[in-house]
Amino acid sequence: MTFYLAQQVDFMDFSQFNADQKKSLFDLLVLGMYADGNLDLIEDEKARRVLETVEFPSDSERQYFIDASFARARKHGASPEATRRYIAAISKHFPTLEIRRLAYGALEDSLSSDNKIADSECKLLVVVSEEFKL
Repeated sequence: MTFYLAQQVDFMDFSQFNADQKKSLFDLLVLGMYADGNLDLIEDEKARRVLETVEFPSDSERQYFIDASFARARKHGASPEATRRYIAAISKHFPTLEIRRLAYGALEDSLSSDNKIADSECKLLVVVSEEFKL
């Protein structure tokens, strides 16, 4: 199965994303980490690079956001219906086609970082492309 990648994503440049969009992208990447049931260090690093570009009032608030994001991913990744609803909610933070493509590309890049995409990750990409209307 081939997936649409709008453009190569540079994980060091998120200048087109505002702070809320970066947080939503982090949530999407964390959900992707749970898709195959294998928490990969490269996927974790890519998600954390996004989060490094977000300013938080304190380290404790940053850690609270991270913990809550992982909890949301576990909760919403429990069933296909919950995952779809969660992705639909995340998609609302990406109002333009360009920003949705960038977010999708970041997720696809993260999921393929181990040089393979598991069936469960393929299913996630399909749902994201549908909910993002790509």
